[in-house]
Amino acid sequence: MSQEQENVELEDKAAEEYAAESKNTGNTFSTFLLVLVFMLLCICTVLLVFAVNLNKEVNSINVRLSELQAENVFSEYSQSSVGTGGISDTNETEAADIAQAAALENKIVRDGGTDTASGIKRVYLTFDDGPSSNTDTILDILDEYGVKATFFVVGKEGCEEQYRRIVEEGHTLAMHSYSHVYSDIYSSLDAYKQDLNKLRTFLYEITGIECDIVRFPGGSSNTISKVDMHTLTEYLDSEGITYFDWNVSSGDASGVYISAEQIAANVLDNIGKFNNAVVLMHDAAGKESTIEALPVIIESILESEETVLLPISEETVKVQHIQ
Repeated sequence: MSQEQENVELEDKAAEEYAAESKNTGNTFSTFLLVLVFMLLCICTVLLVFAVNLNKEVNSINVRLSELQAENVFSEYSQSSVGTGGISDTNETEAADIAQAAALENKIVRDGGTDTASGIKRVYLTFDDGPSSNTDTILDILDEYGVKATFFVVGKEGCEEQYRRIVEEGHTLAMHSYSHVYSDIYSSLDAYKQDLNKLRTFLYEITGIECDIVRFPGGSSNTISKVDMHTLTEYLDSEGITYFDWNVSSGDASGVYISAEQIAANVLDNIGKFNNAVVLMHDAAGKESTIEALPVIIESILESEETVLLPISEETVKVQHIQ
């Protein structure tokens, strides 16, 4: 064999070895990529599970915080009361009821499937638990923007001027309960009747308005009442009284601090889901964040096309948790 042939054979052999080595390297690289992808999938799965568990823990902590601060919430109601019209004796059962109701009220995600109205979107700002030291400020803000709202009030002696101002400035005066003591008003049908009738008479004597709109403390879907809530709704129907719940919550129900930015986001991120959005907020001492968020909420809604802010009336599409 000539030297030239040997060189050719050596080159061919080298080429074959290089090709084989490249193939092995390619296979190794492909295997490495598969292993890397598998590891990334495993890491993503672990992170997803961690995130889900973390979310559950956060929710659990929030509920626990609500429970721990229930007495603070109860205190806020008491401090905002004047004379003998407010809440009196604090007890652990009532504090737990308030915490449970607050946790329910703070849920902001609700089914919009039954919201069949079309055309202009209607937003109803509603305030529970007043009058309070914040009522006049809320009314001032609403007046500044020319907006009307709905106030689901409780019975408080010494707040006559606030009740009258709500009516005189064109807002809807609606009933919540007289005492707001869950263990009392939900102990029996008769107890609920007595509490509501006391509030209705109280408001009529002050304002001359016969209120026919109500919101149950904790909502109609509350789990605190010892009376079947359908029994209470049937009673209201027999009296010609309409109850309203909410489908958007500001998240300001509990005593746990929530920023004005978060309150505004809770409202503005959810009202677009409904043609008739009934927004739950609270008029109580200590709700400064709600006051701060209110102008932001109003301005954003007023800037929205084909959207109006209205007080609840007989023509308002009913938003009710139970039927």
